[in-house]
Formats: sequence, structure tokens, C-alpha cells
Amino acid sequence: MINIDNVRKFTLSDISLNVPEGGITGLIGASGAGKTTLIKLACGLLAPDSGNVFTLGKDPVRYRGKYGADISVFIAGVPLLDADSTVKSGIELIAAMYGLTGAGFAARYAELAEKLGFADFADCRVRDLSLGQKMRAELGAALIYDPKLLLLDEPNIGLDANGKAAFRAILKERAAAGMTVLLTSHDMAGISALCSRIAILDAGKLIFCGSLGRLQSRYMPVNTMTIRFNGNIPDPDDLPVRKYSFNDGTMTLEYDTNHITAAEITALIMSRTEIAEISIHKPDLEDILMQIRTGEKNEPHRSKEHQQDI
Repeated sequence: MINIDNVRKFTLSDISLNVPEGGITGLIGASGAGKTTLIKLACGLLAPDSGNVFTLGKDPVRYRGKYGADISVFIAGVPLLDADSTVKSGIELIAAMYGLTGAGFAARYAELAEKLGFADFADCRVRDLSLGQKMRAELGAALIYDPKLLLLDEPNIGLDANGKAAFRAILKERAAAGMTVLLTSHDMAGISALCSRIAILDAGKLIFCGSLGRLQSRYMPVNTMTIRFNGNIPDPDDLPVRKYSFNDGTMTLEYDTNHITAAEITALIMSRTEIAEISIHKPDLEDILMQIRTGEKNEPHRSKEHQQDI
């Protein structure tokens, strides 16, 4: 869907990235890492200084005005709606540009107005809206038709918790229906909940692209399991774990997911005693990014397969 090959532009240095058709890919990294630049390259708003970019099999700079309804782009700070138009008239104009009119428009507009919560201010001028209201309306404009590819740069800015949840639900529906989505965000919880693939930029370099599971396996493979027993507490020295501790009849242990699974540990313990309660803590995306940024990678736990993934 998007093929970026050895591209240089601004902070981006020799970036190669493939975004396959279907699913949601999250592009994350610190401010200034090059996320917005990459989105603009993908839609043809920028041309690479070197290397090649192909979107839907075409050069996006040459074909930017010819993609029609195949691509929808949302970039925070670049408004889709005219400030002097009302929310409804502005979205209606964008829909008409891509051939969505009449009953088709009415149905899609009503759905988005309800889910994104802009029905109550649909007749207000865009310039008079709060930041949160404006973001809901702008997202409605970006989602009013069904493109093959949806590019989103920081779509959560200004949204409250309800707005974020509604937006995630819509993206999941669209992706399930076959739309390809590439989005940037500082909302790590949202990225984790939405994305089947994650790409990480660090100082203009692509340092990872793959699933969240592979990301954890590469950088933070150690999970924590807490177990409360009904029966005898087993000898922890017999368990294939890295570390363990006891507190008031509860055992907490750490295990390397590259070497053993939670199911295997649980089955081993259940063969010896009765478990009353068990919980597992996995590092979240924020934890993993902090690990990457501090450079304290779990290098001894990386297999050859993991070293060759990127």
C-alpha cells in the first residue's frame, strides 16, 4: 500500500518502510523524530530528497491530485474545513468533492455526527468552535467517505476520553471492512488498542516495525506473574523463572517470554498445587519506549530471529 525505500527528508535518514494493505499501523516516536514528515511524503505533500516513495503503486507527488477518493489525509494543524463554513456545510462540500451526495451522504453524516458527537454544533461556524469540537468536526470530514488509505497525523489532539473511544471504534470498523490506516499519535494506550503493526522512529531512523508482541519480545521480554495459592506453595527453585519473591502467601515471579510462556508456567504449578488466583503484568508500550530511549535493551535475551526482524 505504501512503499518507502531509502528515503531522506529533513530528519528522516535512509528510511525504508512497507505498510501492507489492510489493518492499522501506528507510527510513533518522540517529537521531531520525523512522523509528520513521513505522513506528508506518503500523501505527496513533500517530495523526498533521495530515495523513492510509492503510495497505491504511484509516485504520490505526481499523482496527488489524481488519487480522488482513494486517499484521505488528516494532519493536525492543517484544517480540512473552512473556518467560515458551518460544520455540516463544510463536511457536505468535502463529501461532494468525492461523489458522496444525497441519501449516501445523509446516512454517513448522521452516523459520524452521532458517534463523534458533533451533531449539537453542526450549524455552528468552524471558527467559533473549541479545540475539542473542531477536532471532532475535522475527523468527521476525514472520515466522511471510504478511502482505500487513511493517513492520520495526531488525530487525538483535543479529544476527551469519550471522543478518543468513539474515534477508535470507528477506525476499528473501517479497518475490519478493508481500509488501510497509517496513524501517528502520542497516545500510547490508543496505539496499543488499535494497531496490528507498530513502526518506531528515533531521531530520523526506523528502529522497529512489527507487532506489539514482537516489540516486547525484542526489548522487554520479562513479564511478572502473581499467584495466590489454595494448596501448598511449590518450591520456586524448581520453576524456570528469573526471579521470585513471597509476601503473605502470595508468590511473585518474573519470567522471560522468549523462553517460556505463562501457560507453561501455570500448567507446571497446577501439577503440584492448587491456584486460587493468578494475574500477569506485561510491559506496556510506554514502558517499552522508555526502555528504548534509555538504551537499556535486554540484549542477552534477543535471539537471532529477533535480531534479523527489522
